Amino acid sequence: MNQKDIFADLHLHSTASDGILTPSELVKTCYRSGLKAIALTDHDTVKGVDEASETAEKLGMTFVTGIELSCGMPDQDYSLHVIGLFLDRNTNSLVELLKKHEEARRMRAFKILDLLESLKVNVAPLRADFESQQGVILARPHIARYLLANGFVKDYQEAFDKYLKKGCPAYVPKLHLAPGNGINAIHEAKGLAFIAHPGLDQNWDTTYSNIKDLPWDGIEVYYGDHDPNQTEKFRKLAENRRWLVSGGSDYHGESGKHVGRLGQTGLTRTCFKYLSVAAKKAAEAKACL
Repeated sequence: MNQKDIFADLHLHSTASDGILTPSELVKTCYRSGLKAIALTDHDTVKGVDEASETAEKLGMTFVTGIELSCGMPDQDYSLHVIGLFLDRNTNSLVELLKKHEEARRMRAFKILDLLESLKVNVAPLRADFESQQGVILARPHIARYLLANGFVKDYQEAFDKYLKKGCPAYVPKLHLAPGNGINAIHEAKGLAFIAHPGLDQNWDTTYSNIKDLPWDGIEVYYGDHDPNQTEKFRKLAENRRWLVSGGSDYHGESGKHVGRLGQTGLTRTCFKYLSVAAKKAAEAKACL
């Protein structure tokens, strides 16, 4: 797919979770990159949706309410992320689920800071910043950026390799939602549920065998880190399973591992239109249940 064919990016993050651009700034940046349709898919929150959708409307862009739920398998270290698109964000069951995850992420972030302090890393300024931020999803990228900005690591990835990933001294496991429960939450919110970035899973065959019978609507085929072989592999899987296809950059801003991605990966106008029609039909069907 040529860059000029990219019409929609359905995987984006703002400061409502772990991105570095506010929802409004993110939408404006997408607009300048030439995108016509976008989805805000912050981690375990929809708190940036109102701001983003208002900005998108002013710019004449199509906006999709989305989310990226952090799910996990009981016998795997790898997190299985689930993208939800075309959501009714005010659905009570979704609101309650996200409240629970917001608090769990907050507790995890402060536990990580405690461990870093025990390693003689001065995180007092970051702790004060976190304490002042109520209702914001706190995550490891926030901590990684602080460590980099203050000279504790040489680059963003070293923050994870030295401190934050599993097996490292400041690692704290996070609350994992069972994939089936994540899908159900999205469906209850009249949305579509997609397997996010499957190419990042080094144990994909095992993961797939465990989740293949869940009621997925589709899979993220087009993704910034998928090489051509992976893209084709997951495209064929979607075709064989008659799943919908989604795609996006996973853009967090010009920092970390997702830089330079905006406008590079996503869906063509035709693919996005097909997805939009499918979402409308699914929502209408759920309304009749």
